[in-house]
Amino acid sequence: MLSTLVRRTLLCRTQFQVTSPRTFSANQKTTGSFLQTLKNVGVSSLRRTTTAAKASADVAAIQLLQPSQRLVGFWLLGCAGLTAGMVALGGITRLTESGLSMTNWDLIKGMKPPSTKTDWEKEFLTYQQYPEFKYKNQDITLEEFKWIWRMEYTHRMFGRLIGVAYLAPAAFFWAKGYITRRTKIRVVVLGGLLLTQGLYGWYMVKSGLEEKPDSHDIPRVSHYRLATHLTLAFLFYSGLLWTGLTHVLNFQNIERTPAVRRLRRFAHTSKGLVFVTAVSGTVDRTLQKRMHAYNCVL
Repeated sequence: MLSTLVRRTLLCRTQFQVTSPRTFSANQKTTGSFLQTLKNVGVSSLRRTTTAAKASADVAAIQLLQPSQRLVGFWLLGCAGLTAGMVALGGITRLTESGLSMTNWDLIKGMKPPSTKTDWEKEFLTYQQYPEFKYKNQDITLEEFKWIWRMEYTHRMFGRLIGVAYLAPAAFFWAKGYITRRTKIRVVVLGGLLLTQGLYGWYMVKSGLEEKPDSHDIPRVSHYRLATHLTLAFLFYSGLLWTGLTHVLNFQNIERTPAVRRLRRFAHTSKGLVFVTAVSGTVDRTLQKRMHAYNCVL
């Protein structure tokens, strides 16, 4: 055993002595390059392993949260459907000229409609104090007033229904941990839009209840406020729809080819044109009615 060790030591010294400095330097560079290559391969392999592990963890998390995420998605899509119905009901209220029939706004007390003849007469007397009755509906009967009042009442109660349908499940899902961190931000923003929409709706109606002695226009809400009110509704609906679909559908990464980019531009352009047409239509319709009223006065 000892003799073997001695022979190996002598052999190593002999090889070291016969090796020229140039050869030794080349061998050293080769060895260093080889070690660096091994290091790079090891780091690359470790990164691929870590990335694969993270991807597997994400897939497992998605599979674990999929039932709750789909439930959140269906809730948001349901709210989007209610919002679409609200926009349609608001359009009907606008066309039937019922929006100024309710002259007060109270979140709780306003939920109780008149139930007796005395209550209806009191509500009708309150309506008679405002410009729409004085300058436009002087010959309206109590029964006709009931019809337009109920139309506006339905519109407001539907808005309260959307508020309950959004806020109550949002609090429940938040407490249960069904809402992810990214979705929480969207839920808060959409909740702010909803509250702003309700408050701005009354601010819009208030513009049609103000006395304007120097004006010959038929009392109507401000078309600028009406356009803003509709814009808020579109933003709220779009946010609900997009967030809901991301929780229900299984999205896949699509290669961004020129054809896909053209399709995206076409879709966004079409959406923008629809939005501009709808919002500008509220302004155009209001101006047409005001011009008609002005011509009648002349």
